[in-house]
This record gives sequence, structure tokens and C-alpha cells, in this order.
Amino acid sequence: MFHLKINKQLLPLKMCFFLIFALMGPTIGFLPTIARQLGYSLTTYGVTMTFMSIVSTILVPLSGVIVDKFRIKKILFLVVILGIGMVSLLFLFVPKVPLDVDTTELKCDTETTFTVFNENNLQMTSNNTYFTIENYNRSNEIMMCKLKCRYTELCSDYEIVNLKNQSDLSDSWITMIDDNTNQNKYNQIDLKLKFKNMEQNTEQIAKSYVFQVLSVQINGSQIFSPTCQCNLKTFCHIMNCSNNKITELATITTYRGNVLNLYQFWIFFILVAAYWACTTITNALINPICLDALGEKSSEDFGKQKCWASIGWGSFSIFIGWLVDIVSINKKDKDYSPVFYSNIIITIFNFGLANKIKVVETNKSKDRWKNMYGLLTKYYMIFFCIWSIFNTLFHTIVTHFLFWYMEDLVIANNDHNQRAWIKSLQGLAQGIQCFGGEIPFFFWSGWIIRKLGYGNCMALVLGSMALRMYLYTVIWNPIWIIAIELLNGVSYALGFSVKMSYAKMLAPPDTINTIIGFIGLFDCIGESIGSLLGGYLFDTYGGVWSFRFFAYMSIFMCFINIVINYFGLTKESITLNINSESTNMDLKMTNNKKI
Repeated sequence: MFHLKINKQLLPLKMCFFLIFALMGPTIGFLPTIARQLGYSLTTYGVTMTFMSIVSTILVPLSGVIVDKFRIKKILFLVVILGIGMVSLLFLFVPKVPLDVDTTELKCDTETTFTVFNENNLQMTSNNTYFTIENYNRSNEIMMCKLKCRYTELCSDYEIVNLKNQSDLSDSWITMIDDNTNQNKYNQIDLKLKFKNMEQNTEQIAKSYVFQVLSVQINGSQIFSPTCQCNLKTFCHIMNCSNNKITELATITTYRGNVLNLYQFWIFFILVAAYWACTTITNALINPICLDALGEKSSEDFGKQKCWASIGWGSFSIFIGWLVDIVSINKKDKDYSPVFYSNIIITIFNFGLANKIKVVETNKSKDRWKNMYGLLTKYYMIFFCIWSIFNTLFHTIVTHFLFWYMEDLVIANNDHNQRAWIKSLQGLAQGIQCFGGEIPFFFWSGWIIRKLGYGNCMALVLGSMALRMYLYTVIWNPIWIIAIELLNGVSYALGFSVKMSYAKMLAPPDTINTIIGFIGLFDCIGESIGSLLGGYLFDTYGGVWSFRFFAYMSIFMCFINIVINYFGLTKESITLNINSESTNMDLKMTNNKKI
């Protein structure tokens, strides 16, 4: 009879993995869309996350050196766990950037026109038109809009005198200015208009739409077929329109000015930096804590412990995504408060649980740095670091920009049902990443590494990532991304297990924390490059072009890795040891399985 036994000594470690990634999953997963809702562009978000990678670049190796030297691994671990909860509480009060800007133009000469500038074009593909307002011209629909327009001087003093008796819009406009001493104020104007120019450039998405103004109501008087002897041009803000599509066109969702001048940005930036610092150190410590607890069986059983992180990430991403959609019903914007409230609750339980974990502090060694230098000059270590940079770069592209791309697809399809439940769909995508991809590959990563070897596994990881990113570009419905995310098991989970096991194998005695911190340094380099380059490419060329670019880059690096493996430049000596260890273990455990 087959019995399943739980290693009670490792149970707190498993649950700590579960809780840490349960709070990180929804926050990191939804952070791009949170930034988008706050009004930041892809470029701004990409640059911000590049700085976060720089923070990680400093903290990951530094934390490894500190805990190896001062033996304070557990104390530092508890401090950063508590810090995550405190920062999550402050996230509830992050303000949006000011987006109440003038996006329409009122122009009057021989006739009066009203122009709406389309600031929200996505430029994903050349044949997509996201707003079909031109269709309203066919029905000759008459629309009513209420505006707030800037005061604008029309003519010189001499011309004003000559215009005082003119019954046109310019006369009413000048009278309005004379009646108000403060030139910075806005005045309310009511327009009756219909669509004028139906011809659009088929080679690019329309940047603006022009309407013919049929009548204007200003200062209590209504003017039909308004004209201006003295040219009028002013910018306005739409308060409301009878046709919601016009309001949607004119609504600014992204701040295009200098965000460095906004206090709202610095609040967001500082909190993201603090959260990123805490989660970075937490990740840098929990992995060596796990490897130390496993001892000689770390190469075989690390993935079995790490899979609990995927369970926490996936389950809470699904649940919190659904909860965000529920509390956001009948709201204009998504309410992300469940993300941060859950972080606070989880932190309380996680802090008590982490305090029960038995942490093995590093023994002091005089030859640590000498051994480190010798390892870093080995050719196989250099190739491993280069692989780590590109592996993390491609994973960063998916982590930071996939959800943004999914929302672009929803907008392109103009599906209101998908838009209402997009957070549930995104959470489900993360759930499939974990349950359908990561957990099986974390659990069986030791067996896969034994059969294929480290070098072949590294090539397999890059090849699967190339396929994954290319598949994103051939779908039109975001629901298909759920199926594609099954590849996350090979492209991420297997790669992470290879990275940790390989680092454990290469690490000289008493340097495991420093080695993992050093590998984390190269991960951070890849993450910073991915954030900066990805933000620019996605903002400039769109999601389809960018994902294909990185897919081609990944398949190229896969080919390079295969060549390196062919010439035997990857160290594989651990394979024989693992096989020997596995054989002895199988003889001892015939009817029992311990996880």
C-alpha cells in the first residue's frame, strides 16, 4: 500500500513559501495595470521598473554578503516580511496623476468646427480601428456636448471695437471675456454638432475626429450656424456628451508630461521601491534557507518545496482577481483594495510562521572570497551568468507587459463583458501559470535535470519561452492566453530549479548565500534591461511587434546554448552524483514517499 508522509520539519518552510508568494502574486501581477489606471505610460512604468531592478541589483548580493558575514539571516528575513505588510497598507492611499486636460479644439472662422483628439490609440496592428465613431455620420446623428473652454483673446483692441455690433460667435466670445476679469477661468459652452469628416487615413489609426457645429449656446444666448469674422481657436474639456463614444475618445488615460514634477509619481515610486526591496530580499533569503534545510538532497527536492510558492501565487491570483472584479461592479475604475488588504492579513500570519522556521546560519570561512574568485573565473560560470541574464530578461517581459497586452486586446475587441471581468481573466491566467505549468515542473524538475542535464535544460527553457511569446502575437482573443500559459512550467519553473540547483552545485563551502546573491545580481541586470527595453518597445511599436522581437531573440539564444552544450562548455558532473543518490534513495523508499 502506498503511504504519503509529510516531513513536519519542512512544513513551516512549505507554508512560508505559500504565504510569501500568495501576497506577492496579485501585487506584482496587477502592478502594471495599477500603474496604467493611475495614469502612467508604458515608458514611465518600464523606466520605473528598471530602477527597481537596479535596487534589486544592489540588494540581492548585498543581503547575501551581510547574512554570510554577520549571521543574521533569520532577523533580516523577519524584518522584510513585516515591511511588505506595512508598505501594502500605504499603497491604499496612492493618488492618481492629474489627467483633467483639454483634449478638444473649438475653431471658428467661416464655419465652426469641433475637433476631438484621439489620445488613446494603441497601435497594436495596422488593421485595427478601436473607435468606430465615423459610423454615426451615416445616420446623421445630432449630438449635444457640454464643454469648458479656455478664455482666448481673438483680436486687437481696434478689431474688437469694430466687432461689437456683429451678431456672430466672436462677438459673444469677446463679450464673455469682458464680463470676466480673471482670464484663467473657463466658461461653459453647449454645442449641437454632427460628424463632418468621415474619411480616415487607412494606413494609421485616426488621431482626431472633426465635427460640424450646428449651434452654440454661450452666456444664455444660442447662435445657429455660427461663424466668426475674427478667427477663434480655443481648447476645451468635455464635461459630458449625449454620445458616450465622443467622451471616451477625448478621455485621457495616460499622463504624457514630465512625471518627475508630480508629487503623485514620487509617492507611487517610493512605495514601489520599498515593496520591491522587501520582496527582493525575501526571495534572496528564502531560497538559501530552503537549500540549507534540504542539505544534500537540495538538487532533488528543492522544486518540491518551491511548488508551494506556485500554489500560493496561483490560488490567490485567481481569488483576488475575481474579488477585484466583484468590488469594482458599477465603478468606473477597478478597485484594487482587496490586493493590499489581503497582503496585510497574510503578513500577520506569515510573520508568526517564519519565526518558527529553523534557519541554518553560515559558518565563517577565511577562504570564502578566494574560493569565490576562483569560481567566477571558470568558463562554465561565465556562460551560466549570461544564460541567467537572458532567462530573466525574457521572463521580465512576460511579467511586466503581458497583462497590459491583454487589456489592449480587450479594448481592440470592444467587448464590454471581457472588460468587466478582465481581472478575473488575468488572475486565471496566473493560476494556470502556477497550477498547470509551474507546480508539475517544480515537482519533477529534479528528475528532468537528471535525464536531460543542466545544459539541455537551459536550452529547453529558452526555446519554450520563444514559443510562448510568439504565440501571444497570433491570437486575437485574450482568453487563449490561458492555454499558452501552460508553457510557464518549462519556461520559468524548470529554469528556476536549474538555476538554484546549478548554483548549489557550483558553490564552494559556506558561500551558498553569496553565490545565490551573485547570481541574483545577473538576474537583476536582465530584469533592468527587460524593463527599460520592453517599456520603450511596447510603447513605441506595440505588443505584437515587441513580443515577436523578444521571441526571435530567445530562439537565437537557445541556438547559442545548444552550440555551447555541443562543445561541452557546461558543467554536468553533478548528474552522476544525483543518479547515484537517487538509486540509493529508491532502495530505501519502496512503499513510502516523503515530500
